[in-house]
Amino acid sequence: RVYPFHFCPGINSLLGPWTMKRPGPSLPVVLGSSSKWRRSVFKQEFPEFEGDFMSPDIDEKAIRAERPEDMCLAIARAKADALVPKVAKDALLVCMDQVTVCDGGVREKPESEKEARDFLESYRQGKPATFMNGMVVHNTATGRRVSSINSSKVQWKEFPDEVIDSLVKQGEIFTCSGGVTVEDENLQKYRQSLEGTLDSVQGLPVKSLSMLLSRAEAPAVTHVVFDMDGLLLDTESAYSVAQQAILDKWNRKFTWDLKGKMMGKKALEACQLCIDELGLHNEISAEAFLEERERRLDVLFAKAALMPGVERLIRHLHRYGIPMAVATSSHRRHFDLKTSLHKELFGLMTHIVTGDQVTKSKPNPEIFTHAAGLFASPPATEQVLVFEDAPSGVEAGLAAGMQVCHVPDENLSRSSCGFAHCELRSLEDFRPEEWGLPPF
Repeated sequence: RVYPFHFCPGINSLLGPWTMKRPGPSLPVVLGSSSKWRRSVFKQEFPEFEGDFMSPDIDEKAIRAERPEDMCLAIARAKADALVPKVAKDALLVCMDQVTVCDGGVREKPESEKEARDFLESYRQGKPATFMNGMVVHNTATGRRVSSINSSKVQWKEFPDEVIDSLVKQGEIFTCSGGVTVEDENLQKYRQSLEGTLDSVQGLPVKSLSMLLSRAEAPAVTHVVFDMDGLLLDTESAYSVAQQAILDKWNRKFTWDLKGKMMGKKALEACQLCIDELGLHNEISAEAFLEERERRLDVLFAKAALMPGVERLIRHLHRYGIPMAVATSSHRRHFDLKTSLHKELFGLMTHIVTGDQVTKSKPNPEIFTHAAGLFASPPATEQVLVFEDAPSGVEAGLAAGMQVCHVPDENLSRSSCGFAHCELRSLEDFRPEEWGLPPF
């Protein structure tokens, strides 16, 4: 049976006129968490699952890693390893861990009142805290294990001693990563900014977990479609340099928020969006903006380098005979320029689809459905894996009914993340076996 992907909050509004359909959940869920709060929220947010609960018994302090995202994923995987032998039925086992990053250091639950007060003092000074969630879902029926990371960032205004005293006295902060309860009514009014979602900060990112549960029961991937700019090739910096040079004439700034809106769109459409956002209608037309941008980009594109992890992944998939394609919004002339240093590697693709071969821009799914249809034996859409760095590309892949892995730029707002089946820091972190593909 299939049904609209309604259990992921906001997903239908994200997709606009296209509604993604997925196989309905067929397995019960076991939440591997001793947190009463997390159990309560899971029951509330996922009423379609009759969840059981188990407490993982591991030494979390013994698991360390250099990067915080690696550490929380390693702890979540260790929890799953400990609980899988104890799950006596076919189920989806969910295990999670959260760490907080602030002032250059990783913070877990405070171990003393002094440490808790030190944490709160740094937040009071305006130092932002990033809450990193590692999530693992293990399908005990198939043995398939999938994972993802999710993060959100919070910054507070200066708050009085009374707030710190109240939080310490209540004691709940001693059970929370980073030693802070963002939902506390006394602290809420001092929150200055939130990038991401409150449930992510609290340790149970509903959207991301919804997608991960879906992925754990999804069929194995048989075909792969890559976006190009910012994912395979480091060309996004060239766009920033070229467009900022043009905007300097009118003392305008090319921000990452604006760039995120433009990513994945056809060239003329993106230029018009830039003009609209910055109020330049009386200064320059989209056509003239594009013409000047093209002149600048021609020089920059010829030097485009591969992004981390790209060559290893493409050669690995080719070695095992996995059909691959590129679906890029760039037109053919730009594609040829950008790939001029990497023709042999891009020659491993079954085919290339460029923006001038389709009529609609992402987030419309046309470019991905067209790319999938060109394979010698067109696959079922749910067996196609799309790699994307742009939010509009993520929307397009989901709208096409495909599995989507998001590799966002670190500068992209957290509010634009969390909608894909997986989020990675870079392609270096990709685990093929989690998608039914041959492992490295």
